[in-house]
Amino acid sequence: MSKSIYNATQRAERCVLSLEQSVYHACKKERGTLGKIAEIYGVNYNTLALQVNPNRNCHTLAPETIELVLEHTQSPRIMDAICAAHGNAGWFLLPDTDSQCDEIVDIALLGQKFADLNSTSLDAYADKVIEPDEYASMQKDGYALISHIQTILKNAERNMERHNDR
Repeated sequence: MSKSIYNATQRAERCVLSLEQSVYHACKKERGTLGKIAEIYGVNYNTLALQVNPNRNCHTLAPETIELVLEHTQSPRIMDAICAAHGNAGWFLLPDTDSQCDEIVDIALLGQKFADLNSTSLDAYADKVIEPDEYASMQKDGYALISHIQTILKNAERNMERHNDR
């Protein structure tokens, strides 16, 4: 039996969750989210509530429901869960085309995200045994680092294209 080093709240904050759990947390993070989704997309609130509840198995979580929740909440937890389920995938948000990025700040944040992953990894390896919660926490920090690298590369590409039009 694996040890759990985090309680449910800490796990939701620090780890990559299963797809069902991530959809549930996306819906519950802000009060009224489920009602807004039901109203906007014209779905039955009670059915939606049963579908997103990972503790109920009378309704399954349909791909369409995941799509509605992701579209409305833009939850990075759902994307992390999908990538973790795939096992060899990553994701990142494209930078806003209208935003003026500060490359120095982006590079400083990259260092911080690397330090976060380094710290999480060192803590996990301290006792020479990686517990499931520790691995999930490492996964989350790793995905954040990869995502930030992709953002920096995309911003650099846009800068290159903007300044090298010949």
